[in-house]
Amino acid sequence: MSLNSALFLAINGSATSPHWLTALALFATNHLPQLMAGGIAGVFVAGDRQVKLRVLHVLIAMAMAWLLARLTQHFIPVDRPFVLGLGKQLLPHAASPSFPSSHASVAFGFATAVALTAGRAYWALLALAAAVLVAWSRVYLGLHFPSDVLAGALVGATSAWLTFHIVFRRPIRSATTIGLP
Repeated sequence: MSLNSALFLAINGSATSPHWLTALALFATNHLPQLMAGGIAGVFVAGDRQVKLRVLHVLIAMAMAWLLARLTQHFIPVDRPFVLGLGKQLLPHAASPSFPSSHASVAFGFATAVALTAGRAYWALLALAAAVLVAWSRVYLGLHFPSDVLAGALVGATSAWLTFHIVFRRPIRSATTIGLP
């Protein structure tokens, strides 16, 4: 058995798992991403221009992470654990490719972008904790292998880093500066 499969079986929930742990995993997968999005919307509405730019960074990082994850899934179609008959599937899901996890990609894109822009360590830690919880829930519920969520974390963190260092660190020249009317 591979290390990836062994780790999956160690994390994956079962019919004998504590009810509260399964409820936490279902909350992390089904509702925590919505709370993250709602938090972003609330900060955008309440924030000044500088805060709105930071929120834009977070949104671009999340969108890039989702897009990169979906493209990778298209070109590297890896079966989900339940398709292979491994472990216990605790949440219905299509048998779509699983590598990397889109949930983990977007969650870590969010967390890394928050860490790069928030300016307060507690926001970064809270965002990271939420991302880890989302990633763990995908394995616990039997939808992803650990390698899927680790790759998703890398995709998300890279997307946020690229957004921060390329999109927002290089000044955008106005049209008149480059000779356009």
